[in-house]
Amino acid sequence: MAFAFSAFSAFSAPAQAQSNAGDGERANLLFKKGRTALNEGKYADALRIYNEAWQLKQSPDIAANLALTESQLGKHRDAAEHYAFALAHLLPSSTDEQKNSLAEGLENEKKEVGTLHVTLEPADSSLSLDDAPVTLPPNGDLFVDPGPHRYSVSHEGYENNQQTAQISKGSSQVLWIKLVPSGGVAPVAAPPGAGSSSSAPDSAPPALHGESKRSLVPVFIGGGFAVAGAAVGVVFLLSANSKQTDADGIKANLTGTNPCGTGTPFSSQCSDLHDKNLTIDRARTLEVVGFAVAGAAAVGTVLYLAWPHRSASAATWSPTFAWAPGATSAGLSARF
Repeated sequence: MAFAFSAFSAFSAPAQAQSNAGDGERANLLFKKGRTALNEGKYADALRIYNEAWQLKQSPDIAANLALTESQLGKHRDAAEHYAFALAHLLPSSTDEQKNSLAEGLENEKKEVGTLHVTLEPADSSLSLDDAPVTLPPNGDLFVDPGPHRYSVSHEGYENNQQTAQISKGSSQVLWIKLVPSGGVAPVAAPPGAGSSSSAPDSAPPALHGESKRSLVPVFIGGGFAVAGAAVGVVFLLSANSKQTDADGIKANLTGTNPCGTGTPFSSQCSDLHDKNLTIDRARTLEVVGFAVAGAAAVGTVLYLAWPHRSASAATWSPTFAWAPGATSAGLSARF
């Protein structure tokens, strides 16, 4: 990885527009010095040098090597941010190997932090994380250390929105907050995992438009159990009937009032008859179980479909937080 990132030294030459020639030259010298420290395993020194270079010039080569250094020091959130910057600002001349190395590094760092896909309305609202102002990147992805965090969103002419959330390592979640104009009705937070709404503002994403729909997952599961249970019942019903026919054939060949009593000359046939009867009993039991499961699943599915499903048509929804660790989710708040 260090060798792959050292190839980004080709980007050190051109200084960015906001940097003067002196800053650009100083940043290039620091980049080379930091790369030497990084290759020698002097990560603390490399971090200090690369941070100084980054203050002078924000370029993909400095970002890539800074990310690699931060990863070695366990600064995963900072590493993810710099990997993302390097990927977003690569020059057209970058090789596939360079792009793949950066993408792999970013994916590895995402496993150690939480990723928030942030959407704010109004879009130019101010976002603070744990009381520190945050500048969102163009793609809206914000990397957060695992653990509890406090968010605050504000905009002139709107009510402030403050939230708290527990962020899990490796999770990817949606943070969508729509502020309420000052003097309006404050939103009532919906619980995490709240259902979709029937009425949403025109500016809401299409996923939140339309009537609330009942999930079909329980129907598929219940139907699957009903079919599987019925199949098991039929299989063992046929098996029991077949074994019963065999047992009746054996009985027909036995004579006497107690053909399977002590000293019977039909010991072999009686043993076979005994085994057949045991097999029949087991088959009948499994037959009953299979049909019982099928019936219960069918009844449960019908009740689920017939049970009154409350629609959200009486409420107007707007987005806020909902957290589902390890999965992307969006929360809703409502005005009634």
